[in-house]
Amino acid sequence: MASILESPYGGRYEVIQKLARGGMAEVYEANDNLLDRRVALKVLFPELSTNEAFVERFRREAQAAANLSHPNIVSVYDWGQADNTYYIVMELVEGKTLSRVIKEKSPLDPKTAAAIAADVAAALSFAHKNGVVHRDIKPSNVLITPDGLVKVADFGIARALSGDSDLTQTGSIMGTATYISPEQAQGGELDLRSDIYSLGVVLYEMATGGVPFTGETPLAIAYQHVREPVPSARRFNPEIPADLDLIINKALQKDPSDRYQTSAEMRADLNRFEQGKEIEFAKAARDDSTRAMTRVPKIITISDEPETITFEPITDFPSDRKMGAGMAILIGFLALLILAGIIFLGGNALGLFKKTTSQTAASAALVSVPAVVGQQLGAAEQSLSGMGLNINTTYSQSTKAAGTITSQNPRGGASVQKGSTVNLVVSTGQAMISVPNVTKVNISTAETTLLNAGFNVSTSYVADKLPLGSVVSQTPAGGSSAAKGSTVNLVVSNGPAQVTVPNVVGQQLAQAANTLGTVQLSVGTVSYQDSLQAQGTVLDTTPGPGTTVAPNSAVDLIVSTGNAPGSSTTTTAPPTTTTTAPPATTTTVPSTTTTTAPPATTTTAPG
Repeated sequence: MASILESPYGGRYEVIQKLARGGMAEVYEANDNLLDRRVALKVLFPELSTNEAFVERFRREAQAAANLSHPNIVSVYDWGQADNTYYIVMELVEGKTLSRVIKEKSPLDPKTAAAIAADVAAALSFAHKNGVVHRDIKPSNVLITPDGLVKVADFGIARALSGDSDLTQTGSIMGTATYISPEQAQGGELDLRSDIYSLGVVLYEMATGGVPFTGETPLAIAYQHVREPVPSARRFNPEIPADLDLIINKALQKDPSDRYQTSAEMRADLNRFEQGKEIEFAKAARDDSTRAMTRVPKIITISDEPETITFEPITDFPSDRKMGAGMAILIGFLALLILAGIIFLGGNALGLFKKTTSQTAASAALVSVPAVVGQQLGAAEQSLSGMGLNINTTYSQSTKAAGTITSQNPRGGASVQKGSTVNLVVSTGQAMISVPNVTKVNISTAETTLLNAGFNVSTSYVADKLPLGSVVSQTPAGGSSAAKGSTVNLVVSNGPAQVTVPNVVGQQLAQAANTLGTVQLSVGTVSYQDSLQAQGTVLDTTPGPGTTVAPNSAVDLIVSTGNAPGSSTTTTAPPTTTTTAPPATTTTVPSTTTTTAPPATTTTAPG
């Protein structure tokens, strides 16, 4: 088989460089020679291309992902078969993975973490509405562009809810153990709430800098997701706001029915938290996160990149008897510790234990870390340096003003050795992005455009000459730069408050109706009056010309019958008698009707 770097795929995609290796494929940066654009090329491992189950899953990944067109989802452009293997062509996203951001800047500012999680929830909500569950939400599958746009990648192990039965073996699971849901760890049936649990783990990691459960093996971690209560996020980062902690707890409930029931619900709470508003759905969370889930897996297959690790069937997790014996040992050990503490305290009270000089010096060298979160960097550095502490700063975008300390480690009030280093995260302000121009656009389209661009929308209505529902003005103006997540205020037309009745006297009835319609007025009652004016000519209007009225008002018309005043043929309906001017079909022969003026058709040329 030709080298992957030598053979364009489908005669169109030419590999430039390798980007990553996953559990079932490698990803390359490539050039689309047809459209002359850079793309990401995901190529199934050749040894797996002979496995019908893997090939089917790979094919279904392409079909499912290609139907998901959303600003927060990495687009899939194409897929095919070449060189005895299969490939998918995707949008090439420049930026960092969330895992790298967490590694560099954790813990993230609470509102920054909420904003990222809200964008992931938006992507999941769209996918779920289209029948696709991701099943592998983790920081390495979340990309953040330089301008702050969040995109969810790799629906590689997603399955369509409405499609055929799962391709994996009964009782098997897929996904990375650190972020796996309890039902996924048990090989149970999955739905959209499994993704919500995984997103909860990701949010937990962003807010604390660590994950809820760790272990030496994927199986040990999966066991904890099933059986162990989730440690409080505020235990690891006391600066996490209470509402964000509630959102995390709601998403990480063991029982799917106790979690958010849709990604849209979770996104709504995250948006409310980010905007400083009271959260709604998490307030009703039941305190049953410690509920034991005893159903156990038969076979566990956990994708732990770069390879897939399969565990042979196990009969059960540790039995209650074994757990009870271990608990007895633990209780005995704790009793010994308590006894030793009593002896030490008693001896210390009697003066039996004296502190050495080195112990006294070490105690004296401890200092209390000042709380500097919310301060400007200069003031924070002064406070910390004054206590003999060193400082390490990293920078991160947030909703706080540039230069504001958004988090610190160790936290304020902690006791540390003099000369220790305090890590500070400093805000660079919010990401600035271009505001779309939506003036003169219908409000529905304008709102969709702004929301997709990452802005919130506020609307007010005024009377204006623009059509009802059109955007009259916007603040900030289209084309200017504003912080992502900020609000664009739209002024929308409610239609004109008053319109002026136009002068239609002298116009024919049909023409008058058209004139009135152009200014949002309609024809009301039409009455007829004898007149020397041509039949159908408007003689007068009520209200009269120049009068201001409300839009959509009716204007009554008085129309000429074409009969002379006092004629015996006067009627209140259009007459059928000869008018004072020739009919429109009169030829060049003058009318025989006697009039007070020459007939309109008496000219030097045919009429």
